[in-house]
Amino acid sequence: MTLQFVFFDLDGTLIDTAGEITEATNRALAMDNISPLPRELVQNWIGKGTAWLFSQALESATGEGSQQGARFQRLYPEFLKQYEIVTGQLSEPFSDMEKVLALIKKEGVKLGVVTNKERSLTLQLLDHLNLTHYFDVVVAGGDAKRGKPYPDPLLLALEKAGVDRSGILFVGDSINDVEAARAAQISIWAFTHGYNHGLPISEANPDRVINGFNDLYEQLKTEFTFLPIH
Repeated sequence: MTLQFVFFDLDGTLIDTAGEITEATNRALAMDNISPLPRELVQNWIGKGTAWLFSQALESATGEGSQQGARFQRLYPEFLKQYEIVTGQLSEPFSDMEKVLALIKKEGVKLGVVTNKERSLTLQLLDHLNLTHYFDVVVAGGDAKRGKPYPDPLLLALEKAGVDRSGILFVGDSINDVEAARAAQISIWAFTHGYNHGLPISEANPDRVINGFNDLYEQLKTEFTFLPIH
């Protein structure tokens, strides 16, 4: 099968953002003199959007995680403010990510991002790390009616890309990505280096488990053919 388009999740897939998300979380918690949470805990909540993540942080730290609660309503805007400030500053692309993106594009394959992260933060992060030019399509949180694990963001990405499901691959790092791809009837490969709520990604049963970007490129060459470049 000829590979046409590869869509990637963002946090935990392309970029390790757990450090800056933890920093933003703890800055917001500090407003109420709440003790900071460790990165190892916060990264387990990445992938379902910022409101869910911050509600989990509050629940863990105070037992008051309701998004309708007064503490959440007071601190969540501060979390978003701090998140915007630190976005891109403490994040790191996973090893060989940019090299492999360039190799895939050189083969004539188009690339996209499909994430639950808010659009403004997604674009800020991609711009800060000089990655925007790699991607032909970006679907972010709020673009579709429902986020992952629903199929809506991936279906919107297909629409924006002007492609059907043939020769399409989604690469993620969590059960949310796997469930979204299954619902959208798109092939899903998943990295072992991501977050997945603290569980091994193999338990989510993606079509293929991949061990980093070099492994991704080698497996793409084995599984797919590439369009001839003229």
